[in-house]
Amino acid sequence: MALIIQRSVTFPPIGLKKIDEYVTYVARRAAMLAELRERGLEIGRGRGDITRFLERVGAVQYDGACVRLTSVGALLVSLKESLGLPAYHALLYQRVPQYRVVVDVAAERLEVGAEDLYAAANERISKLSSSAWLNRVAFRALVRLAEDAGAISRQRSLIRFQGDPVVRAVLDYCERRCLKIGREFYAGVGEVLVSECSRIEPPHDMYRVDVSCVVRSVYGAFAP
Repeated sequence: MALIIQRSVTFPPIGLKKIDEYVTYVARRAAMLAELRERGLEIGRGRGDITRFLERVGAVQYDGACVRLTSVGALLVSLKESLGLPAYHALLYQRVPQYRVVVDVAAERLEVGAEDLYAAANERISKLSSSAWLNRVAFRALVRLAEDAGAISRQRSLIRFQGDPVVRAVLDYCERRCLKIGREFYAGVGEVLVSECSRIEPPHDMYRVDVSCVVRSVYGAFAP
């Protein structure tokens, strides 16, 4: 996937749980911006930082009166019910190039100081677009999102890559909801997460789950 880096992008200085509260609320009902602010779900002036950010990743749309989920937002809510916050990692990894760069660099280093990660991420971004960069506020916001999504952990100024959170979430879902026989997972019809990644097998008519296929499908579902 080609990454298109914008020169200047605002990232809300909040955690993923607050963003999820916003998305969950809008999933229940279309909401006016004033209503979101009254409930503490929006910050910033004008349209609001969270609304603009979620519009940018394609999860919500604002028609001048109310905020509503898009089809991408509805898919996000559905996957989050099964996978938890790692569903947001798939969305952000596919639709926020700066987030993807930060996570990729952390994955390559496995363990890295925050300052080194900041410098390495900006070096890579500069190769994609000579006029683009991450300021420190945006970098800290992205690191916080990646931490909340389960991609990294922080201990003071040290950042550690925790592995692919979508892979862990899919495996956890299978461990909780499927039958494991040897190394394979089998699901009943109501437990199938991605239909094209499951194949029915006799004699018990259960679906054998292709975990790698499920992970690819989750990421692919959010590809722009």
